[in-house]
Amino acid sequence: MATEAEFLPPKVLVVDANVRHCLLYRMEMEALGFEVVCAHNGREALHQLQHRRFNVAVIDVTLPDINGSELLQKISTTRSHFYKNRLPVIINTAYPYPKKQRQRWTADAFILKSSNLDELMGKVTLFTKP
Repeated sequence: MATEAEFLPPKVLVVDANVRHCLLYRMEMEALGFEVVCAHNGREALHQLQHRRFNVAVIDVTLPDINGSELLQKISTTRSHFYKNRLPVIINTAYPYPKKQRQRWTADAFILKSSNLDELMGKVTLFTKP
């Protein structure tokens, strides 16, 4: 017998200070069948993680209230406390950080922002498959 969770759309947390990016990602992801919640700073993101369950988080590392590596550390701590299974995190940023720096982050994928959203949508889909 199928559980109720199997019929619910996968939930994506998008963390980006740019409202237009959030709207674009929401539109694209909802067209693919995802439920999307946007947060525009680290505080909002952590609040959402504490009060909702997500299948994947897509975050930009340039936010108005916290730097990206700090937010990643907090998300890593939060996801281990609030999630039975580890929450995948995709970094989606306009800055090509050096590989050495990216390897220190606890993200599952690193994607450079682009007008072509195929790579981002592909990773989101990959990380939300049962």
